[in-house]
Amino acid sequence: MPRLRSLFVSACCGLLALGAWGAGGTKDVRVGMGLSKPPYIMESGKEGIEVEIAEQALAAVGYKMTGLQFPPARGLAMQRAGQLDVLLGVDEGIGGNGYFSAPYVVYQNVAITLAARNLPIRRIEDLADYSVAAFQNANALLGERFKAVVERHADYKEYPQQIIQNNLLYTGHVDVVVGDRRIFRYFVPRLDPKVDASQPITVHSIFPPSPRKAVFKDPELRDRFNAGLKIIQNNGVYDAILKKHAGPP
Repeated sequence: MPRLRSLFVSACCGLLALGAWGAGGTKDVRVGMGLSKPPYIMESGKEGIEVEIAEQALAAVGYKMTGLQFPPARGLAMQRAGQLDVLLGVDEGIGGNGYFSAPYVVYQNVAITLAARNLPIRRIEDLADYSVAAFQNANALLGERFKAVVERHADYKEYPQQIIQNNLLYTGHVDVVVGDRRIFRYFVPRLDPKVDASQPITVHSIFPPSPRKAVFKDPELRDRFNAGLKIIQNNGVYDAILKKHAGPP
């Protein structure tokens, strides 16, 4: 945190010198986001990778973020009704009117196995040979190839609490876990101490990356956000946020 704070202060000083903040000071922005999904959005709604990236990108160009958490359907409805300035974590297939930012974070779903098993998983179709634990609604979110495999899979289950996946893998109750790599790493140190989470794992990159964007009510604010995003990517703040939430290797 000291490094993140120092980098942010440096960025702010640079912007003040350029007059980017303006005489009127910061402006409040209502930013909608989903419910708890650590490490991307923490339960408080005040921390997490997505929250902090959005907050710092907006602050870099003179805006103060007010974060509001909603279930996905409600957040989308409020965005479409013009009740939010920004909605985080979307893609351009959501419909309705809005102005989309540059991608500000990239999710990476992977297949994870215990290294000692030495399982040869090189493509999505290879999952058909093993028991699989995935996150809730994975069958609808990971593409047609994955859906085709799991629809006829006799030993495939989805779990709303992703810490369960970690527990199942490390205790040998499932062959493969499917989920975002950062979410998996977040829960490793939070397992019961009786679970041996020190076992080496193998990460199989069989899914494409999933970049996330923010949708804005106003195109000018979208452009300012994109500019702020570039600032924090260039001055080290962005990388410091990712490192802060990296979890164990």
